[in-house]
Amino acid sequence: MRADELIRSLEQYGVKSLRRPVLFLGEEEYWVQAGIAALKRLLFTAEDEEYNCLDQELKSVEPVNLTEWLSNPPFFSTNRLVILRGVEEVKANLESVFLRLLAHPANGVYVVLTARQLDRRKKFTKELTALVELCECPVLKVYEARKWVQQEAQKLKLRLSTDQINQLLEVKGVSLGNLYNELVKLRTFLGGEQRVVTREEWTSLLGEASAINVFALTDGIFEGQTERALKQLILMLEAGEPPLKILGMLGGEVRRLLMAWDLVQRGRGGSLQTELGCHSFVAEKLSQRVKTVDYQQLRQAHRRILEADARLKTGGEARLELEMALLDLCTVFSPGRRGIKQNHPRGG
Repeated sequence: MRADELIRSLEQYGVKSLRRPVLFLGEEEYWVQAGIAALKRLLFTAEDEEYNCLDQELKSVEPVNLTEWLSNPPFFSTNRLVILRGVEEVKANLESVFLRLLAHPANGVYVVLTARQLDRRKKFTKELTALVELCECPVLKVYEARKWVQQEAQKLKLRLSTDQINQLLEVKGVSLGNLYNELVKLRTFLGGEQRVVTREEWTSLLGEASAINVFALTDGIFEGQTERALKQLILMLEAGEPPLKILGMLGGEVRRLLMAWDLVQRGRGGSLQTELGCHSFVAEKLSQRVKTVDYQQLRQAHRRILEADARLKTGGEARLELEMALLDLCTVFSPGRRGIKQNHPRGG
């Protein structure tokens, strides 16, 4: 189940639709916060929440705390909400106790878990996922984010053109929290007026590119501009973006460029938008970029990202691994390495 489906179910049926603890799994923090907010609205009044909502990092929790929070019914209210963040960092000596308590929480106790990623090969993960309602919180692809912006703009009674939505995505990236903040800012700016914002107004409101902007990062990498790419990476990390999320976005861009390169080689470059399911401004950017790279560069970049992904998921120092991968990618796409002749994998 995706997180947005859970939120709709809660809005329609209330907490009676929630029969098990919820695990929000993924990198998109917006869905986690939206899901928790929906639960709080259903469970508490403003006064009740202060005393009956616990929000803790699981790695800092002791067994006695878990027993107290999950096994005892609420004292000061009908409901208690226990939010335990970072399941991937649970202590090994807590796993069995955690699973036992999670299987049978006391009446009136609702449990929310969060994790950015989990090793699904582990016994603990398999037992955990059997006990919870798993809600996926993936980072949206560009075309998915565009559709989401259209829907949210309609809810806020905003009138945005296709070009303005494309501009929003290119400047601010696909972080839903960032995108929603820009829509709210626009609504405040218009003050209830039902009109289309002008291009000049929209550009001024958006300002400079967000720190959380994969487009700015990939532009630096694919153009071999190491200093620019590294600066953007540091901005993203300092803004709180998880290294694995950044790497995933980079991997998605490299794979899409590899597919675009292949289509162009087959003489189907005019249909990139349809073939890749992206939007016109993305297709145009891809069509220009494939002229500056070759197959060997793209394959080297893809392998390097897979290598970094494996290291991050097996305990590598996250920031160092990501920075080293970025430097290698910039080297791969440096101007001096372009133009290397490389046959298409299927010949030709």
